[in-house]
Amino acid sequence: MQSNRDGWMPLLSSGKLVSDYTPLKIYIDIARERGLDIDRLILSSEDLEYLRNLVNEIASRDISTIAKILIERFQSRVNPDIAREAYRRYIGSDIDSDIASKMIAEILAKWCIEAAETLGIISIKI
Repeated sequence: MQSNRDGWMPLLSSGKLVSDYTPLKIYIDIARERGLDIDRLILSSEDLEYLRNLVNEIASRDISTIAKILIERFQSRVNPDIAREAYRRYIGSDIDSDIASKMIAEILAKWCIEAAETLGIISIKI
């Protein structure tokens, strides 16, 4: 993954799992340009509680396993057309909208994990 282009990081992120939040920032900017509500993209206390329960319930504490489960949770919140446009602006090339939405969902999932660690809910061991 590329380094963070503009230094922007969302609230409670640490950069431990996501080295570049630029695609998410571009996604948010496009959504705002189109007059869409971005509240679904912002982490909620329910997301953090879901993560806490997930870590306590599953046998694997592997970050990639937890991230995969969270990606499924977040993917329904991502607009594939906006994700595709965000990555087109980011990398200068067109990619499949399903792949782009999964990539944005992955950023959201890893942001959730970083935020949970920042708040002392979980501990990340890389």
